[in-house]
Amino acid sequence: MSLKFEQFIKFTTDSVGLERTFRLFQSIVQILSNFTLPFNVLLQVFILTTEKAPSPAATRVVLKGLNQRLGLARRFFRLFRFLDSFNAAQKLSSKLSAAQGQKGTAAPRGFLSQVHPWIDVFSKTFMGMYLLLEASTMVDALQVPGLAIWTAERERTITVEGQRFWLFSLVCSAVYNILEISFTLSSAPPPAPAEKAAASSEKKAASREKRKQEPKQEITTKVYKLGRGATASILDIVLPGSVVGWIKADPGTVGIAMFATTILTSMDVWERCGREVVGSQ
Repeated sequence: MSLKFEQFIKFTTDSVGLERTFRLFQSIVQILSNFTLPFNVLLQVFILTTEKAPSPAATRVVLKGLNQRLGLARRFFRLFRFLDSFNAAQKLSSKLSAAQGQKGTAAPRGFLSQVHPWIDVFSKTFMGMYLLLEASTMVDALQVPGLAIWTAERERTITVEGQRFWLFSLVCSAVYNILEISFTLSSAPPPAPAEKAAASSEKKAASREKRKQEPKQEITTKVYKLGRGATASILDIVLPGSVVGWIKADPGTVGIAMFATTILTSMDVWERCGREVVGSQ
């Protein structure tokens, strides 16, 4: 069995990976529902594969229902994830507080350098608040007749406020990643001066060159992942922004943003699953 196939199995059975998979399906369904060309292509597929093609109106009803069911399914995977977010924020906050208390006579850092790590704490805290508020409306989201915690109006208010916290979290995440990129690039070691190596020491020179390239590759990889995270956070702002009314975006645009950010955020999970597969060999 190939490693890629095992990585795929690991990804689709991982809770985060499976949630990302459902999110990808949901974004595709939303795009199909709100753009004429993809929708017409879907109708043509139905015509080719079934004797009687459904009407456009009936197809839109099916897509809308599927979109809602996929969104509900995803919520089960993140029902208690607010605990993870709050725990991560608390650990990072304690670590930063302890580090500040141990600085002693160390040289003072710039304002951005001091604030920068706390932005990540805010991001995780806001994400925890969003997930907590979302979890509180889970019973209502099931839409079981006679079973509800909140009134319809209160549920809507809680949902909007949760989306507001998600927006704050995404903004903090994007700012943190951008600042982290800046600090990473500024701390990169300067290029070493050219060295003259004799023919007899070519092997040693090659080894030294390899060691010099390793930090550069690590920095490049780190900057790439940070840039990927910042891009995903910026694009994802469209989703909660449209719910709270701060960004004007139609459902089709939201679907495209969801599709792009799902791919970007899934890459971290995919790479983690690959490392776990290799580590288990």
